Amino acid sequence: MPVLRQGMDPRPVPAAWDWPSMREAYHALADTYRHELAQALTLLGNAEPPAAIHCAGGRDRTGIACGMALWLAEVEPEAIAADHALSDESWAPFHGEWLDEAPDEEERERRRRITTPAGRTLLDVLEEIEEREGIRNLLLGAGADEAALDRLVARLRGEA
Repeated sequence: MPVLRQGMDPRPVPAAWDWPSMREAYHALADTYRHELAQALTLLGNAEPPAAIHCAGGRDRTGIACGMALWLAEVEPEAIAADHALSDESWAPFHGEWLDEAPDEEERERRRRITTPAGRTLLDVLEEIEEREGIRNLLLGAGADEAALDRLVARLRGEA
């Protein structure tokens, strides 16, 4: 299975790296990397199953991409939030060590903000993007292939 890399480095994006809040970080990632998100979802729609998408932790950049895909498939909003919450459960056992490894108190505090459970934050961000411009419009405007998005949606709905 081929591996395709789509860089979405949070370091050059102040709100995504400094993490004043998850909401601000997610908006910054979605705005800055709209082309990468469009390409990632296009690639998923064009891929022969099984296909996967991931990032370093599997919650934030992956969560935004997967949340957008689930939104397009008209998955119930609370199911999107519940799915996203599973990432927090998966990573919780590693938080203590990651916090302990911080080189100073400022970095430790940033890491505390990052490890705060997501709750409904992803869902709130998706709703705000939908109200502002529409998730599908954002992706198409950033270069997503419409037929690929339709295939992805059909797969997620069990129609393909």
